[in-house]
Amino acid sequence: MVYITEFLLYCCFCILVGHQILTFVPEHKRPEIIVPDWLVNVSIVGIAVLSFFPLLRITTMLSGEFEAEFGVIFKGILFDFNIGHAWLITLVLAAVLISVRYIKKNTNEPKLEYITSIFTFALILAFGWASHCTASYQLKGFIPHGIHFLAVCIWIGTLLVVSWFSKNSDNWLAFLKWFSPVALICLVATISAGFFLMTLLVPDYVNSWIVPYGQALLFKHLFIIPLLTFAFINGVLVKRKLYSNPQFNPIPWVKAESIFALLVFSAMAVMGQQSPTENLAAVIQFEKPSALFQTFYQETIEPSTSIHLVPNETSILLAFIAVLFLLSMLILFQKRINSGLATVFGILFVCTAYTALMLGIQ
Repeated sequence: MVYITEFLLYCCFCILVGHQILTFVPEHKRPEIIVPDWLVNVSIVGIAVLSFFPLLRITTMLSGEFEAEFGVIFKGILFDFNIGHAWLITLVLAAVLISVRYIKKNTNEPKLEYITSIFTFALILAFGWASHCTASYQLKGFIPHGIHFLAVCIWIGTLLVVSWFSKNSDNWLAFLKWFSPVALICLVATISAGFFLMTLLVPDYVNSWIVPYGQALLFKHLFIIPLLTFAFINGVLVKRKLYSNPQFNPIPWVKAESIFALLVFSAMAVMGQQSPTENLAAVIQFEKPSALFQTFYQETIEPSTSIHLVPNETSILLAFIAVLFLLSMLILFQKRINSGLATVFGILFVCTAYTALMLGIQ
């Protein structure tokens, strides 16, 4: 349940941010997009409601562990910890944002969009303040986490809204002209902040695969590879295709890219509810190793266990097959074959690459 709520929380943020950004884009620089007003409001309410579940989970866990009253623990977390403060701020910001949107709808005052964008940005900051990075490292963790999540919301949020709420592909070249560099900037910011966060939370990347957090991180990175492949198709190859064939419809390929963005979110949702691996030995001692990892690694796992990636014939062959799946995605686009098959090949790449890595562990 907590994984689903975390996943939906990311989706709510992306819909809100993507819609907010596209309201500032002139109509001649984007396709016709209609996002239902109720969906934006549901996303705002969803942010307030869904961000409560981590707080509820911690309260339930601590009240059971210390055999204390739920209300006493809840009050302590709400007023004494970052996650509690962040949720209170989120609740207020969401209420104000809904109110401003209601006023804008009735007054039709365009300047109110700037106010809604400020509160949307503030919601992202509140989300970052509730993170494990902030709790453990204060500003050192809050700043890169905030940059990482903001960049993801801008890039993926715009992508999701355009891919699923566009009524046509008009002005697509004009859309790519501004969105491609924005997406590239967001990608660089995401990768840079992500690597910095890994130095804090995952000091030993390969050994982190022993526990659920590391497994989710690995899947996140593997899903990002076909996501970037689709981004290359939609940002570079589609542009060339539209110059030679203005009637080409790029929306199915953008939807395929958004599917992998959602798969990345699913991995992030698991990470958000697992213990990071700053102290891997402690995580192994007090929490169970990943069941999925144990299907590949048959030896006994102790807090002192250390694994290494040592490629063998089987893992190298599977890695080669995984690369072929990735290249096939590009070939399918060039041959004008259904984007659905390219999506399947992207998933097969992840499965094959993951198996290759697991079989290379010793």
